[in-house]
Amino acid sequence: MYRNMIRKSFAVVVLMIAIGFICQTRICFSAEDIEGKANINTASAAQLALLPGVGDKLATEIINYRTAKGNFKTIEDIKKVSGIEDKKFEKMKNNIAVEGDTTIKSTKKAKGEKEPKQKEGK
Repeated sequence: MYRNMIRKSFAVVVLMIAIGFICQTRICFSAEDIEGKANINTASAAQLALLPGVGDKLATEIINYRTAKGNFKTIEDIKKVSGIEDKKFEKMKNNIAVEGDTTIKSTKKAKGEKEPKQKEGK
């Protein structure tokens, strides 16, 4: 009986740790946490993972798709990638392009990061 309780408690703790880890990763980026655009034809997996709702796994899927099928012609073509439907596309459409440089970057502050102090005087 006690073994069963210990197993259940352990499972709950592991689940809570996993949820906490996921929320600290790029999966939790939203459109408000990024600026710039990602060229979906040239962006790296790390850059694509910054897009709202993408993360590492889907970024890899995007790269695998463009490697197999060639460059995306329009931003809507990204919906051909497995895992990207209309709802996810709507979240990312303002941050993707098929031409130009990738300028996407995170504006989300790292935990414990402080604003730089302004120098007085000059």
